[in-house]
Amino acid sequence: MKEVNAYTILAAGYDVVMEHVDYDLWASYVHGLLTDHHPEAETILELGCGTGSFALALRQIERFRYVATDASAKMIRVAQAKAELEGADDIQFAQVDFTDFRLEGQVDAVLLLYDGLNYLLDEEAVMSLFRCASGALKPGGVFVFDQSTPANSINNEAYFEDSGEAEGFSYERHSRYDPASRIHTTVFDIEALGKKFREEHRQRAWSREEVASLAAEAGFELVAHYQDFSREPVTADTERIHWVLRRP
Repeated sequence: MKEVNAYTILAAGYDVVMEHVDYDLWASYVHGLLTDHHPEAETILELGCGTGSFALALRQIERFRYVATDASAKMIRVAQAKAELEGADDIQFAQVDFTDFRLEGQVDAVLLLYDGLNYLLDEEAVMSLFRCASGALKPGGVFVFDQSTPANSINNEAYFEDSGEAEGFSYERHSRYDPASRIHTTVFDIEALGKKFREEHRQRAWSREEVASLAAEAGFELVAHYQDFSREPVTADTERIHWVLRRP
């Protein structure tokens, strides 16, 4: 079995792995956050867009001037193919490392969804993300992102064990969480093109307090943070936090 970098082989079957995700719900919720906290937003930069499913779902609600980016060239290729099939030629795609980029212009809103922040394993990397996001925003622009919390890893570790298949692609997913380091490791054993591969994905379960402190250090204003697709306040039991930060 050949070990490869994260999202090298998984890109081909990513939509199979993520078929449980209701992207229409995600798009509706995030659109609501934008409507509430920056209704004038017209231009959006999405970081960590994956195969473009969220961008395409949001496009059904409102047409923004939209740039979707991901660090994986293979994910971007899949996203471009999906957008072409849907006639979504108004979405631009680019390969971007969200801890190291600079835009030529600035946008009204930056998005990073579905655990993108959790892939950053140390404070320096999170600060790099925040600085890049701040630099990409116009004054008054908002950074909307989510994070998985330690409660999510503790409560749902068993549910990260599954398998699936589609034409020419199959996978088994195994998961383990270390409460001491708060590192959640997910291993994908993949069979594709008649070969076997293994991808290891490592995420850190950040606390609310850590993220709030780093955001403030990066110069963001905290507009709001909510639990689990609601407008309810965050508690110690919250499994997912959606943040809205503003560049002053």
